[in-house]
Amino acid sequence: MAAFTADSLKPRYHSAIVDWQKKNFPELELLEKNWSTFFPGQTPFALIAKIGKVKSDLIEYGKFAGQPKFEQAGKMAGNMFYSARDIIKAQCSTEFGSVQQHRISLEEATGDEAKYCVMRIMAEELRHAYQMFWVLDHDATWRKLGMGDVGAETMDELLAMKTGEHVLDAFNIEFTQFIDNIVFGALIDLVGKYQLDMQKVFAYAPMARSMPPMFSEEGFHLGTGKRFLREYAVEAAGGKGKWSFPEIQKTINQWFPRGLEMFGNEHGGTTVVEFGFKDKTNGQAQGEYIEEVRQILEHVNLGIVQARNPKHSPQDARRVVNEVLQTGDKVDSVGPDEIIYLPSNKFYRRRGLPEYALQPFNLRGELITEGGKPVGEEAYFKYLATQLPTTYLKCPDFEKFKGMYRKAHENGNGSW
Repeated sequence: MAAFTADSLKPRYHSAIVDWQKKNFPELELLEKNWSTFFPGQTPFALIAKIGKVKSDLIEYGKFAGQPKFEQAGKMAGNMFYSARDIIKAQCSTEFGSVQQHRISLEEATGDEAKYCVMRIMAEELRHAYQMFWVLDHDATWRKLGMGDVGAETMDELLAMKTGEHVLDAFNIEFTQFIDNIVFGALIDLVGKYQLDMQKVFAYAPMARSMPPMFSEEGFHLGTGKRFLREYAVEAAGGKGKWSFPEIQKTINQWFPRGLEMFGNEHGGTTVVEFGFKDKTNGQAQGEYIEEVRQILEHVNLGIVQARNPKHSPQDARRVVNEVLQTGDKVDSVGPDEIIYLPSNKFYRRRGLPEYALQPFNLRGELITEGGKPVGEEAYFKYLATQLPTTYLKCPDFEKFKGMYRKAHENGNGSW
């Protein structure tokens, strides 16, 4: 028995997404042609909406807990209606945005397998955007008296978005090298996994039914990122591969802060739980995310140690990693500059709590000072230039950060 039923958009928006795909992801035809070669036994890609099953027909969290889930958007009043629309819009924006980002450096893939894995990710992200359009398109009550056709307006806005115009910062950063595709999969798609999992309880039933199939597909995106990240680190351990340890670390330093910010302010998220849209607050989910990233990087480091010491058991390798992290010394031919570190949650933050957002914290979470006071902006920017990829430093996103930082510190308060 299928885990979902299939549906399609009405012709207007189905055609609009196909047109968007031809412009932003023309490689889809190549993927479909070679799907069985790279993904044997996997169901071929189809641009459809997949409607799954909900765990409960009743709202599970918040002030409406125990009541039937909303089948029509129009039954949600006021802030609840627009909050649901904003979440759907943000979700869809991430899907379109990631397709646009992945394509930038797609042709720099390290091999056909890596390239086709990323193209599959792009195809499934496109389907996820299609799914969000289905949530808006199949329900006529997104058109409300006095409000206009909120669903259509939202879909038209999403179709027009380019890199730099998406809802979340992580999806406005241009990829500058193929390792961006991989670290993005390991760190940013991991956030996506959390968001989709939290939204399985969504009080608006069509959104809740959309989550299980999307969540299932997200596992491949995350798995691809984790797999190739470890592979590239192991290659670096053998003196091979395209990227060195510092280059891999700098790419993680670039993306991890943006992943943290995708959860929203650490003290926020109570409203969406109260509305029954998610089952965790921002801080709860972010804390779990940090621990899971720590585990991903530990897995990478175990691969590095075992590449240098093939006879080491996983237990031996874990001992080496822990000793290097704790002592900063070289252990069993693995030095402290030859493993990957988890950056502090305070490093390179532009959003979040005022005590560290747009503040000069280093990679270890220590305030960078000079003469007992936080360093000036130019000294901080020079420090960041040593910790972030050289190719990224030339991107509009880094210039945007510097502008935000300068503005935040104009009055000497340092908060944003």
